[in-house]
Amino acid sequence: MTKKHKLIILAAALIVFGYLLVNWALSGYIHAKKEVMIPDLKGKSVTDAVNLLSTVNLGLKKEGEENDETLPAGTIVRQSPPAGMAVREGKIIRVTLSQGGKVIYVPNLTGQMARTAEVALRSAGLAIGEETSKYSLLGKKDEVLSQDPQAGQSVERDTMVNLVISLGEPSSDVKLMPDWSGKNAGDAANWAQANGIKLETRNEKSVGVTVCTILRQEPAPDTDITQSRQAVIYVSGDVTCPPSLFKTFYYEVPQGGGDRSLRFTLQDDTGEKEIFRGERPPGSKLELPINPQGNARVRIFINGILIEVREVK
Repeated sequence: MTKKHKLIILAAALIVFGYLLVNWALSGYIHAKKEVMIPDLKGKSVTDAVNLLSTVNLGLKKEGEENDETLPAGTIVRQSPPAGMAVREGKIIRVTLSQGGKVIYVPNLTGQMARTAEVALRSAGLAIGEETSKYSLLGKKDEVLSQDPQAGQSVERDTMVNLVISLGEPSSDVKLMPDWSGKNAGDAANWAQANGIKLETRNEKSVGVTVCTILRQEPAPDTDITQSRQAVIYVSGDVTCPPSLFKTFYYEVPQGGGDRSLRFTLQDDTGEKEIFRGERPPGSKLELPINPQGNARVRIFINGILIEVREVK
């Protein structure tokens, strides 16, 4: 045997040995991983599936798409390996996604701006239904306050979704019911007195809730009570809740122009202190809690200029 042949045989032996060594190392590494159970991914979105798989250290790979009349577009139709199989950590689960069919889940539009909500509806294969507008203390102008059908409902493609859009805060002659849930009954009493509202307080026992906390109310938040001027609050505890030590200073930013730089100071027997500083658009309404001592007044600055001084009653 020549020297050349010997070198060839030695090289081949080294290659075989290296191959076996790598296989042995990989086999040891794989078997060192613990076994986990594959979760059921059918009907879930890719995001939800990834979050679920990450809890058991598994990966996900999209294998394809197909039409499915029973599952919304973008949800998982099937998976491989199947749910319930035991595999080693690090395994990649291959999934097929639905291209959609007749069934669509209504997206959550509440809190979105109207234009954004309209785009979301079209993207989901739904139609824009009736759009009604109302003044609101809860949502800023052009924000979606509610929708019908509700978010998460299963509907057919091209179903019309009706939206209620906020007109922003109302003018001073319109009174809407604030959201008092979880707040102090004394604050509600101050608000009612300042706005000429007849407020009835009904006490209820509620375990674990601070005395004088408002549990619920009638009517619901944002209800127009301009005509009735009446409201009811249900308050925790069986004691009479005193009016809050704080008063509320109300201010509406004058119309016209762009955003205004506002600054408010409170002058009372203790001196002068700043109670608000910030920018607000025209028509915005401010409700500032204040605790005046003795004779008091609020100085109002707009764009650095003192434009008004109001007595606090």
